[in-house]
Amino acid sequence: MAEAEPPALESVVLVPALDAGQLVRNLRMQYDPSAAAGIPPHITLMFPFIPPADLTEPIIDALEGLISHARAFDFSLTQVRQFEQGVVYLEPEPTAPFARLTREISRQFGLLPFGGAFGEDPVTHLTVGILESGSRRQRLVTQLGPELPIAIRAEEAWLMVGTNSSSWKVVRQMHFRGDCEGP
Repeated sequence: MAEAEPPALESVVLVPALDAGQLVRNLRMQYDPSAAAGIPPHITLMFPFIPPADLTEPIIDALEGLISHARAFDFSLTQVRQFEQGVVYLEPEPTAPFARLTREISRQFGLLPFGGAFGEDPVTHLTVGILESGSRRQRLVTQLGPELPIAIRAEEAWLMVGTNSSSWKVVRQMHFRGDCEGP
């Protein structure tokens, strides 16, 4: 009997939101498969990024160069929202620093976020859960509301490789410039 092929690895560039709080971490572990596979609370800058088999040191260095030119910034998770696809997410403010980085990565590497499935400028968000049940989504919204706003400082972006069906690993942590851009 032939063994099933392991799932194809993917890569993602994200801004970790490690200070999103214990409730957000717990809910993500329950309702977002990427959390159980090792991806922390985050705002996605580019997914998919370059296929892992094609990630060379010069490509990773170019990404780090782009990231290192951005300034560190403060943001807050201010509202709970839902996408039609059953995703409950937290909306960050301001969104401009994330959108700017996404556009720069897109331009430099010839990529579209989410393969263009949601346009060139998808909604900036932190996924908390993916649920089919409307009532369960509403419970998440009710749980998260009193925790907001959550203030966070974005100081770095991570390049990660993996898959939700196994695990994700950090390939490189890339720091923003230290001078802070306020909201």
